[in-house]
Amino acid sequence: MIPGKADDVVVYFVYGTLCLGQCREKCWPLTPLSVHPAWVEGTLFGREDYPALRPGNQRVGGECWFFAKRDAERVTTVLDEIEVTNQPGHPNLYDRVELRANLIVSSDLTSSADLKPQNTADPPTSWTASAYHYATDPLLDGFNRLTEQETVFGKFSVWPAEKWRSTSVL
Repeated sequence: MIPGKADDVVVYFVYGTLCLGQCREKCWPLTPLSVHPAWVEGTLFGREDYPALRPGNQRVGGECWFFAKRDAERVTTVLDEIEVTNQPGHPNLYDRVELRANLIVSSDLTSSADLKPQNTADPPTSWTASAYHYATDPLLDGFNRLTEQETVFGKFSVWPAEKWRSTSVL
């Protein structure tokens, strides 16, 4: 269910191994209130093992994970550990940033009872979300720049390449 009020939740935008169906999906410390397809502006890079996001102007597809505001510290601490952010004695692999995440809204998605907002007629379609930018130039670490491709939700840069290629994501 999409929360109806931004004051009640914290939002994390993820685009790789922390997404549903990926190898780190089970690393989240708590069950989210909801998970929803979304996109941010940026430039996406990929390798076989994981992706890297940097500032840019492409539409990068991923997911917004919604948590109760009271759980923000716990979730952020775990994600910072996973992303090697602000860890004593280690340079950042990723930097935590705030981005504007845009929910992907389609008639197929909004007809689902699970995606109806709480206490509002229409959910906000844009949220301030914590996300992680790769801390250095991804090209120097063996990443390739990914381009926008047609998906079931429209044209997005996604990792892995097969993400959102079938209607089974709905």
